[in-house]
Amino acid sequence: MKKNNVNMLSGSITKGLIAMFIPIMIMNVFTQLVNIIDMTVLGLLANDNAVGAVGTCGTLISVVIGLVTSVPSGANVVVAKHIGAGNQEKVDRSVGTALFFALFAGIILALIGVIFAEPLLKTINCHESLLREATIYFRLYFVGIPFFLIYSFSAAILRSVGDTKRPMYYMAACGVLKTLLNLFIVGVLKLTVEGVAIATIVSWAISGGLCLRILIKGNDKLKFKFKHFRFYFKELGNMLYIGIPLGLQTVMYSFANVAITATVNAMGPEATKGMSIANQFDGLMYQIAMAPSYAILAYVSQNIAAKNVKRANRSVGTAVLLTLGFGAILGGLMALCSYPLCSIMTKNPVVIKYAQQKMHLVSPLYFMHGIAEVLGAALRGMEKPIVPTISSAVFMCAIRFPWVWFVYPLLPNLTFLYLIWPIGWVLSIGTLSVVYFISKKQVTKRVNKLIEQEKQNLQVA
Repeated sequence: MKKNNVNMLSGSITKGLIAMFIPIMIMNVFTQLVNIIDMTVLGLLANDNAVGAVGTCGTLISVVIGLVTSVPSGANVVVAKHIGAGNQEKVDRSVGTALFFALFAGIILALIGVIFAEPLLKTINCHESLLREATIYFRLYFVGIPFFLIYSFSAAILRSVGDTKRPMYYMAACGVLKTLLNLFIVGVLKLTVEGVAIATIVSWAISGGLCLRILIKGNDKLKFKFKHFRFYFKELGNMLYIGIPLGLQTVMYSFANVAITATVNAMGPEATKGMSIANQFDGLMYQIAMAPSYAILAYVSQNIAAKNVKRANRSVGTAVLLTLGFGAILGGLMALCSYPLCSIMTKNPVVIKYAQQKMHLVSPLYFMHGIAEVLGAALRGMEKPIVPTISSAVFMCAIRFPWVWFVYPLLPNLTFLYLIWPIGWVLSIGTLSVVYFISKKQVTKRVNKLIEQEKQNLQVA
């Protein structure tokens, strides 16, 4: 396993971060591309209703599973911290707790999704013409959630030692398999939303199993041991302390999007389909912008645990610059190519126009969301997860409701509606920047005090 790891405690920070986040970015972008392929296959081999049904589920699925699927970030921080401190017993306990939680939470979520699919979809004004297929897709999707969580937690644990390549390889291979299954099930067997859901479940099961296999066969530094497959409540508490605020942030972010989704849905099925298509490409930009923040979690956690605060801080600055560069360039290209990209999924010019309204404004500016997430990840790595959650709750979530209810009616144009995204990002960056610099000084003072105490103890000894 060691040859696949990144040494976060020494060497070039830029090379180390790139070695970590590029595989994460490729993996997440590839996953999103596979989701786009789902909708493309449905658009080419099925119908626009199937595309709209799958797209309608997207925001609601994010709301329901966002809380639990953010806990892997907490597991990443906790495992990385114990590795940095050299505490093997706590590493083993953290790995076992994380995987047990993945299975437990996955089963609970599967039951929620299957039982409450239709009433949940009705809460977001799912159009009657889309409801039946959306309900089928929603239920089947949630049947696969336990496999998805096993993969997510296993990959997060591997990221704690800088192993981002193998989860990428597995997800890419399973993504190719999923695409082939989509073509067979939808094109040959003539199943529509059921087909893409079944292909998703199969790909998650295989990728989750492969990542889990790495941990089972791991080395002494990072290995899943069945005797630790249980809840250790101190380790679980630390993971939830980091992960739940991030999960609440994700849930609130998605819940706030529900208000915007409902507003667009009220404009008719063509608007819904257009936004569904735009959301797929937004998802690509989200994964590109977020990748450095996943890498910075482990970097900050390990280096602070190793009492190297300066290196942790340098890694944050490097991650911000990388996010700005990658996000701005790729987001601009996506906006410029919006028409041919949207044309892959539909030939309806009205639907394409609705999709472009969002992509022209949001895609080129998505790097701002990435910068906010890097700063938030740095604070979580410092074990200060509350402020990023509050910032997101206010500037990326709560602000959207008065915007939809009171500001948007003054100029009822979708471009004006979507303007709330960059406004929230700018406000969040400003807030998190202030808190980060204050926290950096506090952590530096605390670590310097610990170093001084260790020196005094050595002198006494």
